[in-house]
Amino acid sequence: MFIEVLIFAVLGIGLGIFFGLAPGLHPNLIVLMLPLFIATNIAALPLLAFITALAISNSIIDFIPSILLGAPDSGNELSILPGHKMLMKGMGYEAIKLTVIGGVGSIIFCVLLFSLIVFIIPALYATAQPYIYLLLIFIVLIMVMTEKGKGKKLLALFCFLLAGFIGMLSSELPIDNTLILFPILSGLFGISFLLLQIKKKVSLPAQGRKELFVSRGLINRGVVFGSLGGVFSGLLPGVGSSEVATLVSVDKNDHSFLVTVGALTTANIIMSILSLWLIGKSRSGAAVVIEQLMTVGLNEVLIILSVGLVACGVAALITLYLAKKFTAIIKRVNYSSISIAVIAILVVLIFIFSGWYGLFLAAICSCLGIAANLAGIKRGNLMGVLILPTILFYIGI
Repeated sequence: MFIEVLIFAVLGIGLGIFFGLAPGLHPNLIVLMLPLFIATNIAALPLLAFITALAISNSIIDFIPSILLGAPDSGNELSILPGHKMLMKGMGYEAIKLTVIGGVGSIIFCVLLFSLIVFIIPALYATAQPYIYLLLIFIVLIMVMTEKGKGKKLLALFCFLLAGFIGMLSSELPIDNTLILFPILSGLFGISFLLLQIKKKVSLPAQGRKELFVSRGLINRGVVFGSLGGVFSGLLPGVGSSEVATLVSVDKNDHSFLVTVGALTTANIIMSILSLWLIGKSRSGAAVVIEQLMTVGLNEVLIILSVGLVACGVAALITLYLAKKFTAIIKRVNYSSISIAVIAILVVLIFIFSGWYGLFLAAICSCLGIAANLAGIKRGNLMGVLILPTILFYIGI
């Protein structure tokens, strides 16, 4: 059984890397493979290792296209902002390295504090569940009120409500619920960003290997607060890693944010799977598949943590290697051509997975993403597409 688990973990790492490097593909699409898993006679533990390795490795390597191409996945939408600023300074590799440091640190943090997490999370969830909508409203207020100037605060609130309205209407479209976020997030945070880059005719500076001076204290704070944010954000449906990272990033600079969002993203992935055991809830596509295939107990949790550590370490090494290669050649290609190619890939994938309705939804969301950018407000407010429907659901409307 050990050999089977190891083989399937390696296969999961490979597929996670593929999903991470392909703009717009998210590991939640693994739900499409559920009928195949059910039809096979593969034992539960190897499949658990495969799914865990896929999700964890993807959370690490996904920052390469997010930072270099501006095509984010759900959860790290805002990482393209500080990451892209560093890219434009010729420090794209360093930006990716910071997210990797955060991701590796977070999984070590979660393993070390596993006993405490098991003790605290179920009790905390039981206490907080009746007030989840209030916590979400509090987060929204912070997001809106941190905008500078009354005018931008009003614009931020308007964009939040408009995005939330789109989120509510999208549930009425004939698109599979497991795929609906693909056109929405691609439009709000991917296609809109790339179109603006094409319009600006961005030219990337040479990406040299530069010495990155980041204090150990900043890294430690980013890992600790990012990991804690990832653990607790698993209790707040509808809130992405980037929004929580904005709140818990202590040092309030680009370096700190990237470490924090790297830690938060990986910790959130681990918690989304462990939530099956801790609170009996699935918080991701990977967790949904696991829930359909097996009952998660202590033995399965130990497999998840062990495979997660291995997958994170391997993915970190591969990510740093590929980031070094990609940043070395990205200057030699036309960035506008890359952006156009990524948009074309996203459009094709959106059509394949969600048809004409998905393309229409992506177009609407792209317009809103462009408008928010031109208005100069934080695009985190566009996460109203998830947060507002969630608030209304918990209120009972």
